Amino acid sequence: MYNKFNAFIYELIMFLCRYYPLKQKAWIRKILDYCLDDWSAFRAEVAMREVDKQIEELHAAWKAEEKQNQKPIYTEKISDGSKAQNILGGEMRLRAPWAKGE
Repeated sequence: MYNKFNAFIYELIMFLCRYYPLKQKAWIRKILDYCLDDWSAFRAEVAMREVDKQIEELHAAWKAEEKQNQKPIYTEKISDGSKAQNILGGEMRLRAPWAKGE
């Protein structure tokens, strides 16, 4: 666990350093050194949350794709004119999408 206040202070100082030359001051460098471990833990936690969210989205996409790919393919041909096919109709097929063939 990390100290949220230290992580916040580190973020705040780094933000302010974009606009003001604060890093040259010794006491600012000491504060940054002191807060660095907490800030690193905070950043790691944020990154892991983002990764977890992306993993959940990826799993949901995979499930939807797998569900779509599992649907059987139905094909029907017209009758060839024989007496049996005229009575019953043409040929019907049901096959798995990953099976090769017609």
